[in-house]
Amino acid sequence: MACAVERARGTRDGSTTNEKYALTGRVDHGQYYQLYYNRLMALKPRAVASARARWPNAPVRGVLELKEHEPCVVVGTVYKEMKDKPIILDEYVKDFEREVYEAKRIERGNYCREDDRLEFEDEGARVRVLGVDAGRFVTGVVCAFKGRATSKGEFEVEDAAVFAPARGGEDAVTTADGDAKYVCLVSGLELGGRGSSAENLARNQMFVDYVTGASVMDSDAASDCDAAHICQVVVAGGTLNVNAPSLDDSTASAAASAAAVKELDLMFTEIASAVPVDVMSGKSDPTNKAMPQQPLHPVYFTEATRFEKTMRLATNPHEFSVDNISFLGTSGQNVDDVLTFSTIGADDVSSSFSGDDAAKPAVAALSQTLRWQHVAPSAPDTLACYPFKDRDPFVIDTIPRVYFAGCQEAFGADRVAHERGETLVVSVPRFSTTGCVVLIDVRTLECRVTRLA
Repeated sequence: MACAVERARGTRDGSTTNEKYALTGRVDHGQYYQLYYNRLMALKPRAVASARARWPNAPVRGVLELKEHEPCVVVGTVYKEMKDKPIILDEYVKDFEREVYEAKRIERGNYCREDDRLEFEDEGARVRVLGVDAGRFVTGVVCAFKGRATSKGEFEVEDAAVFAPARGGEDAVTTADGDAKYVCLVSGLELGGRGSSAENLARNQMFVDYVTGASVMDSDAASDCDAAHICQVVVAGGTLNVNAPSLDDSTASAAASAAAVKELDLMFTEIASAVPVDVMSGKSDPTNKAMPQQPLHPVYFTEATRFEKTMRLATNPHEFSVDNISFLGTSGQNVDDVLTFSTIGADDVSSSFSGDDAAKPAVAALSQTLRWQHVAPSAPDTLACYPFKDRDPFVIDTIPRVYFAGCQEAFGADRVAHERGETLVVSVPRFSTTGCVVLIDVRTLECRVTRLA
C-alpha cells in the first residue's frame, strides 16, 4: 500500500529574481554590440581577479597594448570563426549541396571542424589567438588568456584562467535532519502535436496523479512516500508541442491546439490545487522564440491561474528558491546550442556524475556555462536573444546551489566544485519520451530520477 504521509511544505520565495529577464516597454531590434559590451564589463573584473591570482607576476594588457614577446594576460570576449556555421545565405544553396553539407554535419554531430579558429576582442581591438583548442569554446565567452604577442600580430596562448565564481547566495546549510522535502523537476509534457496521442495523455495523467497523491502505486510504496514529500513542482519547458496549422487542415490543427491547451489547463489546475507549481516557457511553447522567453500568457490557463498562490508562470531562464536553496534553470536551448557549436561532450563530466550516459554531453555543457558564469554565452551569435542595451541578463551574478536544463534526452547529474562550495547540475529528461521526473531533496541536495511510465 502507499504510505500515508502528510504532504511536505516548503518555503517558496515569492519574489524570485526573474525581473531581470522581463521585457518591459518597447524592445528595439537593433545591434548587439551593447549586449556584448555589457557582458564584458560584467565579467571582466572577475576574469582579471582570477588572472592575477593565478599569474601574479604577469601584467594585464589590452589588445592595443600588446608588446611583441612580452608575457602578459589579455581579457576579452571570444569570437569563434567556423566555416560550417549556418548563415542566412545558406537558403540559397542548391538542394544537393545542402543535403551533402547536412549529411557531413550529422556525421560529425555538430558544426565544428578542426580548422576552426579563435579571435579575441576587448574594448579596443581584436587579435587572432593561437595554441587553444577552438572546440572548447563558443562565441561570446569572456575569459583570460596568458601568453605573448608574436611578430605576426597574433597572440600565442600558454594558459587559460578559470573564473573565480560569482558571489554565493544566502543559502541554507544542508542537513539530513527531518523529513525529506523534494523539488520535482519535469519537462517536455508536449501536449498537442506528437504529444497528443492517447498514450502520452495517459502518461501525463499518471504524472498529475503522482504529484497530487491521487495514485496508489502498490508496486512501489517508496514512490508514494516520495510523492508525499514533494513541496514544489517545476515544469522546465515543453508543455505544449503545437505547430503552426498547415494550409490543408488549418481548422483541424487549430482545434487540436485548443484541445491541448484546455487539457493542459486542467492538468495544472489539479497540480496547483495540491502543490505549488512553476511553469517555464520552452522552445515548443506558444511564446516568443528569442531568449529570455517570457511567461506563457495567463489566458491559456483560465482555471489554473485562479490558484494565485500556487500557480506561477515563469520566464526561461528561471531563478527561484525553496527553503533558501537557490535554483537556476532553463528549458534547454542554451545546452543544445553549446553542444551544436562546440566539442564539449561526455568525456567532460566529473567522476561524481550519476545517471544515464546519454545525459553526459548535456551535463558537461551545462557545467561549462556555470564555469563561464553565463547562462547562454552563444547568444546572440547562434542562439536568438533580445538586444538588451543596458545589461546582459544572462550573466550569472549569484552562483546557484542547483542548476538545471530541461527537455534533454536523459537524466544525469553532476557536482561542480568551486570556491563557494559546489553546485548540483542536472539534466532533466523529456517526459513525453522517458516518463521520468527528477526529485531533489532541498535538505541534502540529493538528486535522483523516478520513472512513472
